[in-house]
Amino acid sequence: MRSLGEWVVILRLALVQAAVASVTVIPISTLPRLMVEELAFFALMPAGLIGVHYAVQTSRARFGFGSDVAHRRTPFVLGGLALLAVAAVGCAAATWLMASSPVLGYAAALVAYGAVGIGIGAAGTTLFALVSTMVSPERRAPAATAIFLTMIFGLVLTSKLAGGAMIPFSFAALLEVSATVSLAAGAIGTLAIWRLERAPLNPTGAPPSAGRPTFRAALAMSWHDPTVRGFTLFVFMSMFAYNMQELVMEPFSAAVFGLEPGASTRLSGDHHAGVFAGLVLMALAGWWARGRPAALVTATVAGCVGSALALGALATAALNAPDWPLRPTILAYGLANGLFAGGAVAAMFSLAGDGTAGREGTRIGLWGTAQALGFGLGMVFGAGALDAARALIPVSEAFASVFLVESALFLVAALVALRVLQIRPDARERTGIHG
Repeated sequence: MRSLGEWVVILRLALVQAAVASVTVIPISTLPRLMVEELAFFALMPAGLIGVHYAVQTSRARFGFGSDVAHRRTPFVLGGLALLAVAAVGCAAATWLMASSPVLGYAAALVAYGAVGIGIGAAGTTLFALVSTMVSPERRAPAATAIFLTMIFGLVLTSKLAGGAMIPFSFAALLEVSATVSLAAGAIGTLAIWRLERAPLNPTGAPPSAGRPTFRAALAMSWHDPTVRGFTLFVFMSMFAYNMQELVMEPFSAAVFGLEPGASTRLSGDHHAGVFAGLVLMALAGWWARGRPAALVTATVAGCVGSALALGALATAALNAPDWPLRPTILAYGLANGLFAGGAVAAMFSLAGDGTAGREGTRIGLWGTAQALGFGLGMVFGAGALDAARALIPVSEAFASVFLVESALFLVAALVALRVLQIRPDARERTGIHG
């Protein structure tokens, strides 16, 4: 019964994560594509907006620390989700405004995207901290897979439904779809987490730390741990490599393959479907390996290398459009991403939950900050490189060159993973990942 109850908790937490992620589909995927292809903005302009959304997420450690001190994480999750839902609609409205008043619309978008970032930082950080404290060590790896699978399912469903509802495209339809997604996700997330934290489930049985250090002191104590530092480096490197494509993929599908907005949003759904399959493969590999720590490292490295190979295929696709099978290539890229992400998140839950009790939120927040910085800088670098390349060489070659650079960076991330996630004889006890 206890096992069943814990799985119910895991599934409810997974629904909350899916709700948070679903709201981001339109602001992060659809709107940048509209700005570049429909409004004829430089790719660096939506990159700047999403960069703001990542920059404010450096507050993740502060939110995590706040939930550690308060010993309550639910208010941070609900507040962040509510802000995110409202801000996402604001992003769609600001994009519509850009069509008639670019300066005023862009200024409004800066505010809306900043609010999106704060909402994600508050809700996402404290939700993951809740997972690390409410889920027992032996179930953290399967919990990571379950949460990611549910999240990807939400992303795929939102991408498909939203994309279909915007064909034919109009800004009025965009605003209506965005509001519908926000309302539905907000309701689902709120119901899933309501009174969950009151459940008598604390598998570790560890009391909270007696002392209450300042935020600066708590951050310094976490950074002093070499394992925390090493994992922070890996998170930054891998997220930089991964997110170079964030503002490149949908413009690529439009400029090179001629897809309209709804169809390119569906292509994003294909990528998420591939990630879903990769996470399932990761879960099966973990079950076959009986949870051995080396399985996490193998999956992470294989995912990075597979992503590099798939990006090489996308570079080839750019030079052979429209005859190249684009959807299978996107699915393969998503599959590799799923392997990489599943192993990394499982390691994160274990490292966060098995350190000093009462500081889980601070550690998750530190890694979330590294993720946000890697995502933001990688995205801006990818968009800037694309703009520069399009000014110098033909469009297809510009996209191919960006994909090749990203492929090389994924190989670097694989090397970092091999070095940072080394498994030593004592690592099972230190990381809480047991065989």
